[in-house]
Amino acid sequence: GKGPSKGAFMMRRVAITVATVAALLEGGAAMRAGAAARRQASAFRMVAALDRPIVQTVESLIEMPNKVPNRMFNKAKLKMPLNGIEPVGEGDADKDPEILPVREYEEPFFSYSDFSSQIGGFTKRVTKGSNCTGRVILLQPSGALVDIGTKSNALVPNSEASLTQVDDLSTIFELGKSYTFEVITSEDENGQLQLSRKRLMYAEAWNKIDALLAEDAQFETVVNSVNRGGAVVIIEGLRAFLPGSHLVGRTASEDMVGQKIPCKFLDLDKENSRVVVSNRRATVEKLMDSIEVGMVVDGVVTAVKPYGVFVSMNGVAGLLHISQISSDRVTSLEKTLPIGTKLKCMVVSQDASKGRLALSTKTLEATPGEMLRDPEAVFNNAEQNAANYLQRVEAERKAREAAAQEVILGLESALSGTSATDNA
Repeated sequence: GKGPSKGAFMMRRVAITVATVAALLEGGAAMRAGAAARRQASAFRMVAALDRPIVQTVESLIEMPNKVPNRMFNKAKLKMPLNGIEPVGEGDADKDPEILPVREYEEPFFSYSDFSSQIGGFTKRVTKGSNCTGRVILLQPSGALVDIGTKSNALVPNSEASLTQVDDLSTIFELGKSYTFEVITSEDENGQLQLSRKRLMYAEAWNKIDALLAEDAQFETVVNSVNRGGAVVIIEGLRAFLPGSHLVGRTASEDMVGQKIPCKFLDLDKENSRVVVSNRRATVEKLMDSIEVGMVVDGVVTAVKPYGVFVSMNGVAGLLHISQISSDRVTSLEKTLPIGTKLKCMVVSQDASKGRLALSTKTLEATPGEMLRDPEAVFNNAEQNAANYLQRVEAERKAREAAAQEVILGLESALSGTSATDNA
């Protein structure tokens, strides 16, 4: 028969279109509902996270900085979209599923002042002029970095690392090892302090020097450098001056650098950091302790004076007076004992406190005037002649004591006789 009319065909197409649109609308609503459900579930998870208590400790704040409520945001009482990224302004969460009410707080859980105070409780507070202990963690060209428990690592500049200039910090600092320092600055703009090891070592060195001075003790120094006036030596890490006139048996020269020299103090001025030492004092006093009256010593004439000659014995100077050279009269000291003459002398007296010795060759003469006639014979037989002289002196002493005793006994007898006569 006859096919469908044009009107029926158009109605059919409209019905199909309507059905298709209805299906699409239904599918879109389902999709939107699913997306909304997913966003809602995400929002609920976010709300649940907000409901958890915030641990108000430094560690938790460092791990979760975003958990600190924002004061300005909370005061604005804005609404948050479900994606939790940007505030979208006021809204009604009951009517609009796309908007979630934000948890509102009148005051934040943890303010910045609270955070600062909590940080202060976990860091050490040190002040300029105080001492602290720290661990060396890094050596760098500008100095050593030290962990002393403050917010920033402290710096020990090269100039404050030791009493003497050091080119390699690893020679005085060991990584990981703890040392005591003095704080010499306040915090800079980065919160860093500067420390000094040198100032503590300086104070300790002076304490040791004061103790040595109180005992008048002998000590060893190391020659650091030499100059026209003498040598610069190191004692307990401090620089000291050793005058050339107080060097025994040598003059200041470059070959002395690095050598150890025994010394004693000559002068100290702590206020001006001045230390003067003497090798002569240490040497003389050491020798003086081993020298006794009556000993025969070897020496060299170092100076000729109108009243006698000075003799040096391993750095110890003694005076051989003109009256102690010979039993006969000496007419010319320059001819009898010129400078450089090697001789033997007897020690006839000493003053250890002043480092003075009195010498004699007259006591070594076998016969009067022998020193002027044959000095070599005197020196060759010095020990034997010295022993003979000491025996004569001892015999004379005993004779004098015996004579004195006889006089005393005679006086006692005389007094006893007088007393008996008076009694009769």
